[in-house]
Amino acid sequence: MTFTTVFLIGIIVLIIAKTRDIVLRNNLDTKKEKRLLMASILLILFLVTNATLPYPESLYWFIGLGIVFTTSMLSYGVIKKEFTRFMALETKEKVQNILFYSLLVAVTNIYL
Repeated sequence: MTFTTVFLIGIIVLIIAKTRDIVLRNNLDTKKEKRLLMASILLILFLVTNATLPYPESLYWFIGLGIVFTTSMLSYGVIKKEFTRFMALETKEKVQNILFYSLLVAVTNIYL
């Protein structure tokens, strides 16, 4: 349980840091910033409740996909800007980003 807690805290810190970076990089107005913060909080709450109250497999995917859909709707404009920025990166940086976040998602699904 201790490893899960430390791992969960690390993921939460990463989500908070990335949210802050996105807000500062895109110079978001108050409305878009609040939407992005709500999306981040939804994701954090999902991870915390998943670690503390394990869901049945079907409910886990239903809630997870619902949160992904909701966060996409809340911050579509920001996602579009970040995707444009991502496409402007060099190939090496694109591959590093894809591999890092894919590994993060895989490890999170294994341990939580």
